[in-house]
Amino acid sequence: MIIVYESKTGFTKKYADMLAKETQMKAYRVKELPKDIKDEEIIFLGWLKAGKIQGLGKVRKHNIKAVCASGTAKTAEPNDETVIARNKIKGIPFFYLRGGCLPLKDLKGMDKIMMSMFLKILNSRKDNDKKIEETISNIVNGFDGVREENLEPVLQWINKNK
Repeated sequence: MIIVYESKTGFTKKYADMLAKETQMKAYRVKELPKDIKDEEIIFLGWLKAGKIQGLGKVRKHNIKAVCASGTAKTAEPNDETVIARNKIKGIPFFYLRGGCLPLKDLKGMDKIMMSMFLKILNSRKDNDKKIEETISNIVNGFDGVREENLEPVLQWINKNK
């Protein structure tokens, strides 16, 4: 079994590296995946963007045994079932890993435009609660939620399926 990942800002890569270290598996970025591993079992890690797991489509033809998605929220958004359906991974073990985001000032291009628009929407709401305030803070200041303990369910699954 190997680890394959897609990471844009480094948070998902941190998880892939931690998982590789803990399991002694090799980790490959999607674009660096060797051509000769067609039948190798894969644990895929990607980041969530509007409920879509980035990079997953590039490895669909491979032998995916589990999928992990990282995002800034405490739980998969809108929820696990929607992410599973949206990404057509029903029947494949799915794990959500809280990742992180760069501060708005460090984003570039379309990412900066989209997050700025989202921030405007959040700031214009009259009913800001703790969750919205935390989201606003995460966008403005950045956030790193990568923790080794977040991998525990994945490691348990790996140990059970060796």
